[in-house]
Amino acid sequence: MARLSVGAGGDYVDYTLSCPPSCDNPDSVVVYVHGFASHQRGEKAMYLGERFVARGDAYLTFDLRGHGASSGTMTDLTVTRGLADVEAILAWAQQRFPRIAVIGSSLGGQLAAWAAARDPKRIMANLLIAPAFSFYENRVRDLGPEGMARLQAEGYSVVRNEWVTTTIGRDLVSDAEGYGFDRLLAAYRTPTLILHGTNDSTVPLAGSIEFASRSSARPLELVAIAGGDHRLSDHKAVLFDYMAGFLDRLDRGG
Repeated sequence: MARLSVGAGGDYVDYTLSCPPSCDNPDSVVVYVHGFASHQRGEKAMYLGERFVARGDAYLTFDLRGHGASSGTMTDLTVTRGLADVEAILAWAQQRFPRIAVIGSSLGGQLAAWAAARDPKRIMANLLIAPAFSFYENRVRDLGPEGMARLQAEGYSVVRNEWVTTTIGRDLVSDAEGYGFDRLLAAYRTPTLILHGTNDSTVPLAGSIEFASRSSARPLELVAIAGGDHRLSDHKAVLFDYMAGFLDRLDRGG
């Protein structure tokens, strides 16, 4: 177990760095940012780690605060807090590796995108899986008018879907409103691959299509995975092949 201090009051994120045995000093690291109510040892994170390390890259995973082995609780989660965690991990990685690529899944995709927008020189490429560019709008949609009213009145709400049941705090939604789609588009320039399932009912593919059609980032590739759900866990090998190919093309200047 390794910990990186974040913010004040003893907060920390738990992280894992894996390096290929055949390369003492890899020049690139792939950082995985998990999604809402997930963790660094999820199925996709572990599989992609094995493949990238075998490819010759270092691989860095971590738990956002409130998740996994990191400090905090889910009721403390906000986009601002998650972004601070990502930026702390990236700053740590930047001291050790010349090149950083980031995989962001769902909420992790939104956080990776904002981290790149705020510091374009830090990340050489974003590899985004079903990125929740409209995280605020998605939460409002899922809660509905009654759920939003209850969240404001009680200060917390239970979120349930087919994969997780968790409790969020009022600040998650109010804070997320400040990370709007148009603001992100205006600042975003990082080379990006987006992988999104056509059957994603949690974060609809339409959001990624709109982002790809309006973004000035180049290169920017959007791949719709036929029949894929939100997690795309059944398409892990396909995800890796597209990611590795995208990075290889960047290396060749294509």
